[in-house]
Amino acid sequence: MADVVALRKAKEGAQLLEHYSHLLKRTDEVDEYSQLIPLDHLSMLNEVIEASLKPAARADLAKAVAVLFASFKVGDVLEDRPAFTRLMIAELAVYPTDILERAIIQARRTIKWLPSIAEMIAICNELFDERRSQLYIVQRMIGEHRRRLDMAASRTAEAERKAKREQERKAHLQKIEMRARERFGDDAPLPGDVELAVSLSNSTVYRARVPISWQAALADGEDWAAQYCRLMALAARVIRAHDQGQVSWSEALAVVKLIVADEATARHQIEQVEGRQPGAGAGKLTEGFWRYLWKIRVKCGLDVPASQRGDAAAAIENLKHLTGLAELADTRAILDHQVREQWERQQPALARVLWRGDDQTQERN
Repeated sequence: MADVVALRKAKEGAQLLEHYSHLLKRTDEVDEYSQLIPLDHLSMLNEVIEASLKPAARADLAKAVAVLFASFKVGDVLEDRPAFTRLMIAELAVYPTDILERAIIQARRTIKWLPSIAEMIAICNELFDERRSQLYIVQRMIGEHRRRLDMAASRTAEAERKAKREQERKAHLQKIEMRARERFGDDAPLPGDVELAVSLSNSTVYRARVPISWQAALADGEDWAAQYCRLMALAARVIRAHDQGQVSWSEALAVVKLIVADEATARHQIEQVEGRQPGAGAGKLTEGFWRYLWKIRVKCGLDVPASQRGDAAAAIENLKHLTGLAELADTRAILDHQVREQWERQQPALARVLWRGDDQTQERN
């Protein structure tokens, strides 16, 4: 029974070799990965080709050499036929039986006289290298299959980890919302507001130059954090409506201004906007729209860059800067005067020459 199974397997392997022969040719123009052979077929091909690379048995080798001699007229060209036969057998002992058979057939068709040992080795190597190349391609394809399987498994694992992190993040935000509703009641952010606010704001903000997490402040019941969350969530809803073509850029700008001025009216207007049918793109949101997001921070008592506080605030900061530069200039003049007095005390003669030349230059100018 074992022999029957082995014969069936060898036959299936030979059929597979013939079927995939066009994919097992190694040339510079062929991409080994453009069309991969199925992995189960590759496993069988690998086993069959490896088995076919085993050297011929001693009896089969002797028989092959005998057939080789019988295929040509030898005559008296060999001085020591037994020695030549032994050397031929020794040199061809590394090749499989079917390679020897194919080499003898090729020699009969291309060589007129009994081939030398070197000629037979050249023919066998050509046939043998072709088979080793097939094995190389098969093993490369097996490696590519495994690489792709590993990548797929890695992507699946990363997707699972990402989904888990996302679930944990949402659970954390929902917990913050629940605590906020317990503390603020009707003034608490609406369900989903925390996540909307997160889409527009980092967790860390600054109040009086002190970094603080607005999410933690919201969970702890601080009024400014609840207001900040509600207003930023409204702004995020405006952006979403704009992306969906429910509101134009000009109307979006008007609504975000209203968020800063009148939260209740802005909320009502946004609800009306969200009831519209989605449409085509409504133009790009203006720089003014994004500046009003900074005004939301100001309204909630958060620090913002001077450039985002408005023209008046920026002018004040610029004035402070210029005043500082003027003070530095005054300090520089005082230091220069002190250095000059010290020089005059330590080097009076040299100082008179230096300062006199400098004074004359200033008079000419």
